[in-house]
Amino acid sequence: MTETGRAQPDPRDERIRLLEFQLDYQRAELLHLIHERDRMIYSVAGHIYKPLRRIEARLVEAFTALFRRLAPPPGAGAVVVPRRVKPLAAAAVSAPPKRLLVDVTGVIKRDAGTGIQRVVKKVVAALYGDDAPFALPTLAVRSEGGKLFSAHAYAATLVDRPARAEDQEIAPLPGDRFLLLSDSWNAFDALAPLFARIRADGGEIVSCVFDLIPELYPHACHEITVPLYDAWLRKALLESDAFLAISRTVAEELAEFVESWGLPHRAGLKIGWFHCGCDMAPLAADAPREKIRSAVAGGAPVFLCVSTIEPRKGQRVALNAFEALWREGRDIRLIFVGRRGWHDEAVVAEIAGHAEWGRRLFWFDDANDAELAFLYESARALIAPSYAEGFGLPIVEAAARGRAVLCSDIPVFREVGGAGAIYFRVNDPGALAARVRELLDDGRAGDPARVLRTSWAEAARRIVEVIAREEWSRRLP
Repeated sequence: MTETGRAQPDPRDERIRLLEFQLDYQRAELLHLIHERDRMIYSVAGHIYKPLRRIEARLVEAFTALFRRLAPPPGAGAVVVPRRVKPLAAAAVSAPPKRLLVDVTGVIKRDAGTGIQRVVKKVVAALYGDDAPFALPTLAVRSEGGKLFSAHAYAATLVDRPARAEDQEIAPLPGDRFLLLSDSWNAFDALAPLFARIRADGGEIVSCVFDLIPELYPHACHEITVPLYDAWLRKALLESDAFLAISRTVAEELAEFVESWGLPHRAGLKIGWFHCGCDMAPLAADAPREKIRSAVAGGAPVFLCVSTIEPRKGQRVALNAFEALWREGRDIRLIFVGRRGWHDEAVVAEIAGHAEWGRRLFWFDDANDAELAFLYESARALIAPSYAEGFGLPIVEAAARGRAVLCSDIPVFREVGGAGAIYFRVNDPGALAARVRELLDDGRAGDPARVLRTSWAEAARRIVEVIAREEWSRRLP
């Protein structure tokens, strides 16, 4: 029984519900793609495309054969990781931390504007913009050609002030902590030569982990992501002295995953966490674009859903809930904000082809930070219907602006939303619709002031303090 006297749901039943939800999502995606394929085959464009497809296939075969000839033999350079083995012994005794090197290589090369890049940029900006001293000297760095360079110029663009100094090659010093804050899974092999150099002088490697979704919910991810993440995690466990997660939930998930699977890792692996910030750029002096102003004009309550369009984010849950509310005659608006992700053809077609499109349903895939701030200010509430997350930035951003937050009842949202958010059963449009009715009819808006409220300066300070003072939440044998 819960504290409220209600019986806890059976985990097996909830697992079945999740699998059914994923199956329905993939079925809708498949049916949409089949429909589009049929349209292509039986259209004039299809007849034009058919001979071009043969040429394309030959080119793909030729390039594939070329890559196979150039590729190293199977197993060359591969890391074979057996399961159920003992932790690896530490290679050297670590020296006390003297300097924190924050790697930003990934975000410099690949800024997709998603949540991960936002975290990196906000943390680095806080490290470079806070006048108060940190527990360790901090330095943004980038890797190039196996060498390490300072990234003062990049950091300066984030704080809009002159660079501390010109970028130059730097050498690891005894006791350096090298924090892989960016999406290191895209460049782990390129950074690997630096690890031995840093560790040789008593330094340590700290990897940031944003979530374990590719391991725990592989069907929510792009097919390329799962093997890439799987390979990165197993390499990172061997190379990292510590992991820093963006929530306590993810930190606990990582520890449980490593222990339950018996994954090899460095002896005494340390795991800690920090919370992301909620402060955003202030509203711009100039008004947002007309299409965004018109979406919130007229006084109808606005509900905002901010996330990439992808399977786990729950856009279809929100859309189905609002379809039920619109059928009741409620004049409310649903606005999606976020770029396209993957496995999104069907849900994008549903949104763009909806009868309420442009009237009470909107989607902006190119809103900038100032326009997002405007939409938060204009909204009655934020909706976060995900079934898997690493943190939930929109929850804290909306609550910081005094907006109600309606989110699916998953552990990390409980951690972030606390006693201030309103929760509904995950993947249940009817439950979400009921919460919206309660908000509109009874004023049950929760208490946004009780939602987690951490500034980016506080987030950056905690990162430094966990590493400098060894304030880790878990240590694996």
